[in-house]
Amino acid sequence: MMIHHAKQLTATVLSSAALLLILSPVTVGAADTTGAAAGGVGPGNSGYNLSADTTVTATANYFAATTTAGAVAKSTAEFSVLGGALELTAVPDLNFGQVNAGTILNGGDQKLTNNTVTTPSDTAKVTSKNFSANDGNSGGALVVDDLRGTGAGWNLTTQLGASFTAPDAAPLTGITLSLNAPATAQIDNADTLKLAATGIGTEAAKVVTAPSGFGIGRTSWSLTGPDAAGLHFAPQSVNVPANAIYQTDITWTLSTGA
Repeated sequence: MMIHHAKQLTATVLSSAALLLILSPVTVGAADTTGAAAGGVGPGNSGYNLSADTTVTATANYFAATTTAGAVAKSTAEFSVLGGALELTAVPDLNFGQVNAGTILNGGDQKLTNNTVTTPSDTAKVTSKNFSANDGNSGGALVVDDLRGTGAGWNLTTQLGASFTAPDAAPLTGITLSLNAPATAQIDNADTLKLAATGIGTEAAKVVTAPSGFGIGRTSWSLTGPDAAGLHFAPQSVNVPANAIYQTDITWTLSTGA
């Protein structure tokens, strides 16, 4: 019988100890006992949100406005970032105006006139973009938006179509494009993202490289004014009809990586 009582007493003691371990965090968390009279540190948990960085004036789960400073508590504002895409937002049309026949036949240069090109309202006069005015804009804007949130950098390349063509006229080849425009960058060193390239022909030429950490957000260029773009003509050995409108496609390609 004595042995039986000892076993029962041992079980009771262990049960009490286990109960104490379960309840102790709740008791401590419900009130601060380390200086309530002078303004202790809030015990807090996610249930009533009195964190260790706030101060309470009593050992309870609330803030008491007992001074002229009032009751002060801290909560949290939070958001997470949803990454976007690397986007080619705008590409410009380039009109080089009326070029002297001598410049075309003998070779020479022609500067940009404006950004308004002939559209398919009269398909007998246009050949570019499969007789479509889509994509290019008449404001001269070239815009890249990097909204990925990676800062991994990107490349922009440019190339001309195989030839400049006009209805009922022989195609013109050997013409190259030059581009020159400062960048407006959202958060980066704009000098690094300047658009500057010459000799752009029928093969893709890299015109802007945004290194890692550059080109984040919006980067834009304004291709307006005579110095923003130009054409260089190699001598031609074909007839160029007066008043013919020559066009070719400009292909802009934005790709990831630097």
